[in-house]
Amino acid sequence: MGLTRFPHGVSSFGMPVVPDIDTVSYSGNTFFVDSAAGSDSTFQGTFERPFATIDYAIGRCTANNGDVIFVKEGHVETVIAAGGLDLDVAGITIVFMGFGNNRGYITFTTAVTADMDVDAADVTVINPRFVAGIDALTGPIDVNAARFKMYNATWQDGTGINTTDCVVADANADDMLISNFEFIDGNGAGTQKQSFIQIAGATRPVLKNIICTGNFATGIIENGTAWIDAYLENVVLDNANTGPVVAILLQAASSGQAINCHLRVASGTTYMTADNDMQWFECYGTGTDATAGEKIGTGLASDVEAKIDVIDGYHDVPTADAATDAVIRDVVGCKADAVVYVPGTTKSLSAYTKGTADLQERVAKKAAATMVNGQIMFTIAGGPIKIEALVSVCETANDATASTLQYNITPTTGAAQTISGASASLASAVAGASVALAGTALATAALLNANGPNLIANPGTIFCPIGTIDMVIGVGSTTGTWAHYLRYKPLAVGVTVS
Repeated sequence: MGLTRFPHGVSSFGMPVVPDIDTVSYSGNTFFVDSAAGSDSTFQGTFERPFATIDYAIGRCTANNGDVIFVKEGHVETVIAAGGLDLDVAGITIVFMGFGNNRGYITFTTAVTADMDVDAADVTVINPRFVAGIDALTGPIDVNAARFKMYNATWQDGTGINTTDCVVADANADDMLISNFEFIDGNGAGTQKQSFIQIAGATRPVLKNIICTGNFATGIIENGTAWIDAYLENVVLDNANTGPVVAILLQAASSGQAINCHLRVASGTTYMTADNDMQWFECYGTGTDATAGEKIGTGLASDVEAKIDVIDGYHDVPTADAATDAVIRDVVGCKADAVVYVPGTTKSLSAYTKGTADLQERVAKKAAATMVNGQIMFTIAGGPIKIEALVSVCETANDATASTLQYNITPTTGAAQTISGASASLASAVAGASVALAGTALATAALLNANGPNLIANPGTIFCPIGTIDMVIGVGSTTGTWAHYLRYKPLAVGVTVS
Protein backbone atom coordinates (compact mmCIF):
# COMPACT_ATOMS: atom_id res chain seq x y z
CA MET A 1 0.00 0.00 0.00
CA GLY A 2 1.44 3.38 -1.00
CA LEU A 3 1.48 6.65 0.81
CA THR A 4 -1.83 8.49 0.94
CA ARG A 5 -2.38 11.58 -1.21
CA PHE A 6 -2.17 14.05 1.65
CA PRO A 7 0.60 16.44 0.57
CA HIS A 8 2.55 18.25 3.28
CA GLY A 9 0.24 16.81 5.93
CA VAL A 10 0.41 13.49 7.74
CA SER A 11 1.36 10.68 5.37
CA SER A 12 0.53 7.12 6.31
CA PHE A 13 0.09 3.75 4.71
CA GLY A 14 -3.66 4.07 4.42
CA MET A 15 -5.82 7.17 4.73
CA PRO A 16 -5.45 10.52 6.58
CA VAL A 17 -7.24 10.82 9.93
CA VAL A 18 -8.22 14.10 11.62
CA PRO A 19 -7.79 13.82 15.41
CA ASP A 20 -10.50 14.57 18.01
CA ILE A 21 -13.39 13.82 15.63
CA ASP A 22 -14.92 10.39 16.01
CA THR A 23 -14.45 8.06 13.07
CA VAL A 24 -13.69 10.79 10.52
CA SER A 25 -11.22 9.68 7.86
CA TYR A 26 -10.63 10.42 4.19
CA SER A 27 -9.74 8.26 1.23
CA GLY A 28 -10.43 10.64 -1.67
CA ASN A 29 -9.00 13.82 -3.08
CA THR A 30 -7.48 16.45 -0.77
CA PHE A 31 -7.63 20.18 -1.52
CA PHE A 32 -6.36 23.26 0.30
CA VAL A 33 -7.93 26.74 0.36
CA ASP A 34 -6.33 30.09 1.29
CA SER A 35 -7.88 33.41 0.26
CA ALA A 36 -4.63 35.28 0.93
CA ALA A 37 -2.31 33.17 -1.24
CA GLY A 38 -4.58 31.06 -3.41
CA SER A 39 -6.12 31.16 -6.87
CA ASP A 40 -9.22 29.47 -8.25
CA SER A 41 -7.65 27.48 -11.05
CA THR A 42 -7.64 23.83 -12.01
CA PHE A 43 -3.88 23.82 -11.52
CA GLN A 44 -4.22 24.86 -7.85
CA GLY A 45 -5.47 23.12 -4.71
CA THR A 46 -2.24 21.86 -3.19
CA PHE A 47 -0.75 22.99 0.09
CA GLU A 48 1.76 25.23 -1.75
CA ARG A 49 -0.72 26.42 -4.35
CA PRO A 50 -4.15 26.47 -2.69
CA PHE A 51 -7.49 27.48 -4.13
CA ALA A 52 -8.79 30.96 -3.19
CA THR A 53 -12.35 29.96 -2.22
CA ILE A 54 -14.16 27.07 -0.59
CA ASP A 55 -16.88 27.40 -3.20
CA TYR A 56 -14.44 26.67 -6.02
CA ALA A 57 -12.89 23.77 -4.12
CA ILE A 58 -16.33 22.18 -3.66
CA GLY A 59 -16.74 22.28 -7.41
CA ARG A 60 -13.54 20.25 -7.79
CA CYS A 61 -14.80 17.48 -5.49
CA THR A 62 -16.35 14.17 -6.56
CA ALA A 63 -19.56 13.08 -4.88
CA ASN A 64 -19.28 10.32 -2.29
CA ASN A 65 -15.57 9.89 -2.94
CA GLY A 66 -14.33 10.83 0.54
CA ASP A 67 -12.91 14.14 -0.68
CA VAL A 68 -11.71 16.64 1.90
CA ILE A 69 -11.10 20.39 1.75
CA PHE A 70 -8.66 21.93 4.20
CA VAL A 71 -9.19 25.65 4.90
CA LYS A 72 -5.87 27.19 5.93
CA GLU A 73 -5.39 29.62 8.79
CA GLY A 74 -6.34 33.20 7.93
CA HIS A 75 -8.70 32.32 5.10
CA VAL A 76 -11.79 34.54 4.64
CA GLU A 77 -14.75 33.30 2.61
CA THR A 78 -17.23 36.14 1.96
CA VAL A 79 -20.83 35.18 1.17
CA ILE A 80 -22.93 38.05 -0.20
CA ALA A 81 -26.13 36.42 -1.48
CA ALA A 82 -28.54 33.54 -1.01
CA GLY A 83 -26.75 30.36 -1.99
CA GLY A 84 -23.47 32.27 -2.17
CA LEU A 85 -21.74 29.20 -0.76
CA ASP A 86 -23.38 25.94 -1.78
CA LEU A 87 -22.29 22.67 -0.20
CA ASP A 88 -23.85 20.68 -3.04
CA VAL A 89 -21.47 17.76 -3.45
CA ALA A 90 -22.41 14.71 -1.39
CA GLY A 91 -20.00 13.09 1.01
CA ILE A 92 -17.39 15.88 1.22
CA THR A 93 -15.65 17.11 4.35
CA ILE A 94 -14.44 20.65 5.01
CA VAL A 95 -11.83 21.12 7.74
CA PHE A 96 -10.83 24.53 9.10
CA MET A 97 -7.21 24.41 10.25
CA GLY A 98 -5.88 26.21 13.32
CA PHE A 99 -7.32 27.22 16.67
CA GLY A 100 -9.52 30.04 17.99
CA ASN A 101 -9.54 33.21 15.91
CA ASN A 102 -6.48 31.95 14.02
CA ARG A 103 -8.85 29.77 12.01
CA GLY A 104 -10.14 30.82 8.67
CA TYR A 105 -13.77 31.89 8.67
CA ILE A 106 -16.89 32.41 6.60
CA THR A 107 -18.52 35.83 6.79
CA PHE A 108 -21.97 36.79 5.52
CA THR A 109 -22.43 40.35 4.18
CA THR A 110 -24.37 42.59 1.77
CA ALA A 111 -27.78 40.85 1.87
CA VAL A 112 -29.74 39.51 4.85
CA THR A 113 -30.48 36.41 2.76
CA ALA A 114 -26.78 35.60 2.29
CA ASP A 115 -26.31 31.96 3.28
CA MET A 116 -24.33 28.75 3.10
CA ASP A 117 -26.66 26.13 1.67
CA VAL A 118 -26.21 22.47 2.53
CA ASP A 119 -27.92 20.89 -0.45
CA ALA A 120 -26.18 17.52 -0.62
CA ALA A 121 -26.24 14.60 1.80
CA ASP A 122 -23.42 13.47 4.07
CA VAL A 123 -21.57 16.78 4.20
CA THR A 124 -19.27 17.29 7.20
CA VAL A 125 -17.82 20.61 8.40
CA ILE A 126 -15.10 20.51 11.07
CA ASN A 127 -13.78 23.35 13.24
CA PRO A 128 -15.51 26.17 11.31
CA ARG A 129 -15.76 29.79 12.35
CA PHE A 130 -18.67 31.95 11.17
CA VAL A 131 -18.93 35.74 11.46
CA ALA A 132 -22.02 37.86 10.84
CA GLY A 133 -21.02 40.86 8.73
CA ILE A 134 -24.52 42.30 8.40
CA ASP A 135 -27.49 42.71 10.75
CA ALA A 136 -30.65 40.57 10.61
CA LEU A 137 -29.30 37.56 8.71
CA THR A 138 -32.06 35.00 8.23
CA GLY A 139 -30.73 31.45 8.13
CA PRO A 140 -27.11 31.92 7.00
CA ILE A 141 -26.45 28.22 7.70
CA ASP A 142 -29.25 26.63 5.69
CA VAL A 143 -29.45 22.83 5.97
CA ASN A 144 -31.64 21.10 3.40
CA ALA A 145 -30.10 17.63 3.16
CA ALA A 146 -29.66 14.53 5.29
CA ARG A 147 -26.79 13.60 7.58
CA PHE A 148 -25.13 17.01 7.76
CA LYS A 149 -22.49 17.05 10.49
CA MET A 150 -20.77 20.05 12.04
CA TYR A 151 -18.10 19.81 14.77
CA ASN A 152 -16.36 22.43 16.91
CA ALA A 153 -18.05 25.48 15.39
CA THR A 154 -18.37 29.08 16.58
CA TRP A 155 -20.78 31.74 15.43
CA GLN A 156 -19.98 35.37 16.18
CA ASP A 157 -22.30 38.36 15.78
CA GLY A 158 -20.38 41.53 14.98
CA THR A 159 -20.66 44.75 16.98
CA GLY A 160 -24.14 46.21 16.58
CA ILE A 161 -25.21 43.07 14.69
CA ASN A 162 -27.78 40.43 15.62
CA THR A 163 -28.43 37.36 13.51
CA THR A 164 -32.17 36.70 13.40
CA ASP A 165 -31.96 32.91 12.95
CA CYS A 166 -28.51 31.31 12.66
CA VAL A 167 -28.93 27.64 11.72
CA VAL A 168 -32.13 26.81 9.87
CA ALA A 169 -32.76 23.14 9.07
CA ASP A 170 -35.83 21.94 7.21
CA ALA A 171 -37.58 18.55 7.16
CA ASN A 172 -34.93 17.16 4.77
CA ALA A 173 -32.19 17.52 7.42
CA ASP A 174 -32.70 14.03 8.87
CA ASP A 175 -29.90 12.68 11.10
CA MET A 176 -28.24 16.09 11.35
CA LEU A 177 -25.48 16.29 13.98
CA ILE A 178 -24.17 19.51 15.50
CA SER A 179 -21.53 18.91 18.17
CA ASN A 180 -19.61 21.62 20.06
CA PHE A 181 -21.23 24.79 18.75
CA GLU A 182 -20.74 28.09 20.61
CA PHE A 183 -22.55 31.38 20.06
CA ILE A 184 -20.59 34.58 20.70
CA ASP A 185 -22.89 37.57 21.17
CA GLY A 186 -21.84 40.86 19.62
CA ASN A 187 -23.63 42.71 22.46
CA GLY A 188 -24.90 45.19 19.89
CA ALA A 189 -28.18 46.98 19.31
CA GLY A 190 -29.07 45.09 16.15
CA THR A 191 -32.37 43.59 15.10
CA GLN A 192 -34.04 41.37 17.70
CA LYS A 193 -32.71 37.80 17.55
CA GLN A 194 -35.27 35.02 17.22
CA SER A 195 -33.37 31.72 17.48
CA PHE A 196 -29.88 30.23 17.32
CA ILE A 197 -30.76 26.78 15.97
CA GLN A 198 -34.08 26.24 14.22
CA ILE A 199 -35.15 22.74 13.17
CA ALA A 200 -38.43 22.06 11.39
CA GLY A 201 -39.74 18.51 11.19
CA ALA A 202 -36.44 16.63 10.81
CA THR A 203 -35.97 13.08 12.10
CA ARG A 204 -33.26 12.14 14.59
CA PRO A 205 -31.45 15.49 14.86
CA VAL A 206 -28.58 15.44 17.38
CA LEU A 207 -27.44 18.55 19.27
CA LYS A 208 -24.48 18.07 21.63
CA ASN A 209 -22.35 20.47 23.63
CA ILE A 210 -24.19 23.60 22.54
CA ILE A 211 -23.43 26.84 24.43
CA CYS A 212 -25.46 29.96 23.79
CA THR A 213 -26.24 33.07 25.84
CA GLY A 214 -28.25 35.96 24.42
CA ASN A 215 -31.60 37.68 24.02
CA PHE A 216 -33.81 35.52 21.78
CA ALA A 217 -37.47 36.38 21.22
CA THR A 218 -38.65 32.89 20.18
CA GLY A 219 -36.25 30.50 21.87
CA ILE A 220 -32.54 29.74 21.56
CA ILE A 221 -33.42 26.37 20.06
CA GLU A 222 -36.64 26.50 18.06
CA ASN A 223 -38.50 23.44 16.90
CA GLY A 224 -40.82 25.09 14.38
CA THR A 225 -42.38 21.80 13.26
CA ALA A 226 -42.22 18.81 15.58
CA TRP A 227 -38.96 16.92 15.24
CA ILE A 228 -38.87 13.14 15.68
CA ASP A 229 -36.51 11.27 18.04
CA ALA A 230 -34.23 14.22 18.68
CA TYR A 231 -31.22 13.83 20.97
CA LEU A 232 -29.91 16.73 23.07
CA GLU A 233 -26.90 16.36 25.34
CA ASN A 234 -24.85 18.87 27.36
CA VAL A 235 -26.83 21.79 26.00
CA VAL A 236 -26.31 25.00 28.01
CA LEU A 237 -28.67 27.83 27.08
CA ASP A 238 -29.29 31.21 28.75
CA ASN A 239 -32.10 33.29 27.26
CA ALA A 240 -31.95 36.87 28.53
CA ASN A 241 -35.26 37.88 26.98
CA THR A 242 -37.33 39.47 29.76
CA GLY A 243 -40.63 38.23 28.30
CA PRO A 244 -39.62 35.86 29.74
CA VAL A 245 -39.13 33.54 26.76
CA VAL A 246 -38.30 29.83 26.90
CA ALA A 247 -34.80 28.56 26.18
CA ILE A 248 -36.17 25.75 23.99
CA LEU A 249 -39.39 26.13 21.99
CA LEU A 250 -40.99 22.76 21.25
CA GLN A 251 -44.11 21.62 19.46
CA ALA A 252 -46.58 19.27 21.14
CA ALA A 253 -45.50 16.14 19.25
CA SER A 254 -41.75 16.80 19.54
CA SER A 255 -40.17 13.51 20.61
CA GLY A 256 -36.75 12.37 21.73
CA GLN A 257 -34.41 12.63 24.68
CA ALA A 258 -32.52 15.38 26.46
CA ILE A 259 -29.63 14.51 28.77
CA ASN A 260 -27.74 16.83 31.12
CA CYS A 261 -29.15 20.04 29.66
CA HIS A 262 -29.06 23.31 31.62
CA LEU A 263 -31.58 25.98 30.71
CA ARG A 264 -31.84 29.50 32.11
CA VAL A 265 -34.53 32.07 31.42
CA ALA A 266 -34.73 35.70 32.47
CA SER A 267 -37.33 34.91 35.13
CA GLY A 268 -39.97 32.39 36.08
CA THR A 269 -39.89 28.61 35.72
CA THR A 270 -40.87 28.02 32.08
CA TYR A 271 -37.58 26.79 30.67
CA MET A 272 -38.93 24.92 27.65
CA THR A 273 -42.37 24.49 26.11
CA ALA A 274 -44.03 22.10 28.54
CA ASP A 275 -46.39 20.50 26.02
CA ASN A 276 -43.97 18.03 24.35
CA ASP A 277 -43.18 14.32 24.11
CA MET A 278 -39.51 14.60 25.04
CA GLN A 279 -37.88 12.76 27.94
CA TRP A 280 -35.64 14.83 30.20
CA PHE A 281 -32.86 13.07 32.09
CA GLU A 282 -30.88 15.04 34.69
CA CYS A 283 -31.85 18.35 33.07
CA TYR A 284 -32.15 21.52 35.12
CA GLY A 285 -33.63 24.97 34.71
CA THR A 286 -33.45 28.23 36.62
CA GLY A 287 -34.80 31.75 36.45
CA THR A 288 -32.95 33.01 39.51
CA ASP A 289 -29.28 33.91 39.82
CA ALA A 290 -26.96 31.98 42.15
CA THR A 291 -29.16 28.88 42.25
CA ALA A 292 -28.45 25.24 41.45
CA GLY A 293 -31.65 25.07 39.43
CA GLU A 294 -34.52 22.59 39.54
CA LYS A 295 -35.17 19.42 37.61
CA ILE A 296 -37.25 19.95 34.50
CA GLY A 297 -39.70 17.56 32.92
CA THR A 298 -42.60 15.78 34.57
CA GLY A 299 -41.36 13.44 37.32
CA LEU A 300 -42.73 9.91 37.40
CA ALA A 301 -44.60 8.91 40.55
CA SER A 302 -41.85 6.40 41.29
CA ASP A 303 -39.08 8.96 40.87
CA VAL A 304 -37.34 10.12 44.05
CA GLU A 305 -37.53 13.74 42.91
CA ALA A 306 -41.26 13.40 42.29
CA LYS A 307 -41.77 11.95 45.74
CA ILE A 308 -39.84 14.83 47.28
CA ASP A 309 -42.06 17.25 45.34
CA VAL A 310 -45.14 15.52 46.75
CA ILE A 311 -43.78 15.71 50.30
CA ASP A 312 -42.96 19.36 49.78
CA GLY A 313 -46.46 19.85 48.46
CA TYR A 314 -47.88 18.80 51.82
CA HIS A 315 -46.60 22.06 53.22
CA ASP A 316 -47.98 24.34 50.50
CA VAL A 317 -51.17 26.32 51.13
CA PRO A 318 -53.98 24.78 49.05
CA THR A 319 -56.90 26.51 47.42
CA ALA A 320 -60.14 26.55 49.38
CA ASP A 321 -62.20 23.34 49.39
CA ALA A 322 -59.79 21.46 47.10
CA ALA A 323 -61.90 18.54 45.94
CA THR A 324 -59.01 16.62 44.37
CA ASP A 325 -57.40 15.45 47.62
CA ALA A 326 -54.18 15.01 45.65
CA VAL A 327 -51.97 15.61 48.67
CA ILE A 328 -52.45 15.78 52.43
CA ARG A 329 -52.68 19.58 52.36
CA ASP A 330 -55.90 19.27 50.35
CA VAL A 331 -57.38 16.90 52.91
CA VAL A 332 -56.43 19.22 55.77
CA GLY A 333 -57.61 22.38 54.05
CA CYS A 334 -57.04 26.06 54.69
CA LYS A 335 -58.64 29.04 56.37
CA ALA A 336 -60.64 29.95 53.25
CA ASP A 337 -62.59 26.67 53.28
CA ALA A 338 -66.33 27.13 53.65
CA VAL A 339 -67.80 25.85 56.92
CA VAL A 340 -69.40 22.39 56.59
CA TYR A 341 -71.91 20.81 58.97
CA VAL A 342 -73.13 17.77 57.04
CA PRO A 343 -70.51 15.11 56.15
CA GLY A 344 -69.69 14.77 52.43
CA THR A 345 -66.94 13.56 50.09
CA THR A 346 -65.29 16.75 48.81
CA LYS A 347 -64.69 18.95 51.85
CA SER A 348 -61.59 19.35 53.95
CA LEU A 349 -60.95 18.62 57.60
CA SER A 350 -60.61 22.35 58.13
CA ALA A 351 -64.13 22.90 56.81
CA TYR A 352 -65.58 20.25 59.13
CA THR A 353 -63.60 21.60 62.09
CA LYS A 354 -64.93 25.09 61.51
CA GLY A 355 -68.44 23.74 61.11
CA THR A 356 -68.15 21.88 64.40
CA ALA A 357 -66.65 24.90 66.15
CA ASP A 358 -69.44 27.10 64.86
CA LEU A 359 -71.91 25.13 66.99
CA GLN A 360 -69.78 24.73 70.12
CA GLU A 361 -70.15 26.65 73.36
CA ARG A 362 -68.87 30.21 73.30
CA VAL A 363 -68.41 33.13 75.67
CA ALA A 364 -69.17 36.83 75.53
CA LYS A 365 -68.29 39.69 77.86
CA LYS A 366 -69.71 43.15 78.43
CA ALA A 367 -67.18 45.65 79.69
CA ALA A 368 -67.62 47.02 83.24
CA ALA A 369 -69.99 49.98 83.64
CA THR A 370 -72.51 51.23 86.17
CA MET A 371 -75.78 49.29 85.97
CA VAL A 372 -78.86 51.23 84.85
CA ASN A 373 -82.38 49.85 84.59
CA GLY A 374 -83.15 48.56 81.07
CA GLN A 375 -79.53 48.59 80.00
CA ILE A 376 -78.67 45.99 77.30
CA MET A 377 -76.05 43.48 78.35
CA PHE A 378 -75.90 41.29 75.20
CA THR A 379 -77.44 41.30 71.72
CA ILE A 380 -78.25 37.94 70.08
CA ALA A 381 -78.45 37.75 66.26
CA GLY A 382 -78.69 35.04 63.63
CA GLY A 383 -80.56 32.54 65.76
CA PRO A 384 -81.40 31.51 69.31
CA ILE A 385 -78.98 30.41 72.00
CA LYS A 386 -79.01 28.25 75.09
CA ILE A 387 -77.71 30.08 78.17
CA GLU A 388 -75.25 27.90 80.03
CA ALA A 389 -74.15 30.54 82.56
CA LEU A 390 -74.69 34.26 83.19
CA VAL A 391 -72.60 36.03 85.85
CA SER A 392 -72.10 39.70 86.78
CA VAL A 393 -68.97 40.73 88.69
CA CYS A 394 -68.44 43.97 90.65
CA GLU A 395 -65.22 45.73 89.66
CA THR A 396 -65.56 48.98 91.64
CA ALA A 397 -67.54 49.14 94.92
CA ASN A 398 -71.17 50.30 95.19
CA ASP A 399 -72.44 52.95 97.59
CA ALA A 400 -75.19 52.30 100.12
CA THR A 401 -78.03 52.41 97.56
CA ALA A 402 -80.10 49.23 97.98
CA SER A 403 -80.00 48.28 94.26
CA THR A 404 -81.03 44.83 93.04
CA LEU A 405 -80.25 42.99 89.77
CA GLN A 406 -82.69 40.93 87.78
CA TYR A 407 -82.02 39.37 84.33
CA ASN A 408 -84.47 39.93 81.48
CA ILE A 409 -84.82 38.84 77.82
CA THR A 410 -86.40 41.15 75.26
CA PRO A 411 -86.96 39.06 72.09
CA THR A 412 -87.22 40.61 68.63
CA THR A 413 -90.44 38.69 68.20
CA GLY A 414 -92.60 38.20 71.30
CA ALA A 415 -92.85 39.80 74.74
CA ALA A 416 -90.15 40.56 77.30
CA GLN A 417 -89.59 37.93 79.97
CA THR A 418 -87.59 38.03 83.18
CA ILE A 419 -85.46 34.92 83.56
CA SER A 420 -84.64 35.41 87.23
CA GLY A 421 -86.03 36.99 90.34
CA ALA A 422 -84.36 40.07 91.86
CA SER A 423 -81.12 39.52 93.65
CA ALA A 424 -80.45 40.48 97.24
CA SER A 425 -79.47 44.11 97.84
CA LEU A 426 -76.23 45.23 96.22
CA ALA A 427 -75.80 48.05 98.78
CA SER A 428 -72.13 48.56 99.62
CA ALA A 429 -71.09 45.59 97.42
CA VAL A 430 -67.32 45.50 97.23
CA ALA A 431 -65.12 44.73 94.22
CA GLY A 432 -65.20 40.98 93.58
CA ALA A 433 -68.82 40.44 94.59
CA SER A 434 -70.79 38.42 92.05
CA VAL A 435 -74.38 37.79 90.99
CA ALA A 436 -75.19 34.54 89.12
CA LEU A 437 -78.23 33.34 87.21
CA ALA A 438 -79.62 30.37 89.15
CA GLY A 439 -81.53 28.81 86.28
CA THR A 440 -83.72 26.46 88.36
CA ALA A 441 -86.82 28.47 87.44
CA LEU A 442 -87.51 31.76 85.62
CA ALA A 443 -88.56 33.28 88.95
CA THR A 444 -85.60 32.06 91.02
CA ALA A 445 -83.70 35.01 92.44
CA ALA A 446 -80.27 35.73 91.02
CA LEU A 447 -77.71 34.62 93.57
CA LEU A 448 -75.51 37.27 95.27
CA ASN A 449 -72.24 36.38 96.93
CA ALA A 450 -70.39 39.30 98.48
CA ASN A 451 -67.10 37.40 98.51
CA GLY A 452 -66.99 36.50 94.80
CA PRO A 453 -67.28 32.73 94.36
CA ASN A 454 -70.83 31.75 93.51
CA LEU A 455 -73.14 28.85 92.77
CA ILE A 456 -74.46 28.31 89.27
CA ALA A 457 -77.37 25.95 89.86
CA ASN A 458 -78.16 24.69 86.37
CA PRO A 459 -80.47 21.68 86.27
CA GLY A 460 -82.37 23.32 83.41
CA THR A 461 -80.79 25.78 80.96
CA ILE A 462 -82.61 28.75 79.50
CA PHE A 463 -83.61 29.21 75.84
CA CYS A 464 -82.98 32.74 74.56
CA PRO A 465 -84.40 33.80 71.19
CA ILE A 466 -83.01 36.51 68.90
CA GLY A 467 -83.13 39.80 70.78
CA THR A 468 -81.35 41.21 73.81
CA ILE A 469 -80.44 40.20 77.34
CA ASP A 470 -80.86 43.25 79.53
CA MET A 471 -80.95 44.14 83.21
CA VAL A 472 -83.71 45.18 85.54
CA ILE A 473 -82.28 47.36 88.33
CA GLY A 474 -84.47 47.80 91.34
CA VAL A 475 -84.48 51.03 93.49
CA GLY A 476 -81.80 52.85 91.51
CA SER A 477 -78.66 52.67 89.41
CA THR A 478 -75.49 51.39 90.94
CA THR A 479 -72.57 53.66 91.58
CA GLY A 480 -70.07 50.81 91.24
CA THR A 481 -69.17 49.26 87.90
CA TRP A 482 -70.05 45.71 86.96
CA ALA A 483 -68.82 43.44 84.14
CA HIS A 484 -71.07 40.70 82.71
CA TYR A 485 -70.05 37.25 81.42
CA LEU A 486 -72.24 34.98 79.29
CA ARG A 487 -71.51 31.36 78.38
CA TYR A 488 -73.84 30.07 75.72
CA LYS A 489 -74.32 27.49 72.98
CA PRO A 490 -75.72 28.54 69.59
CA LEU A 491 -78.79 26.62 68.47
CA ALA A 492 -78.41 27.56 64.81
CA VAL A 493 -75.72 28.21 62.22
CA GLY A 494 -74.30 31.72 62.08
CA VAL A 495 -75.35 32.90 65.53
CA THR A 496 -73.51 35.88 67.00
CA VAL A 497 -73.60 37.46 70.45
CA SER A 498 -72.24 40.96 71.01
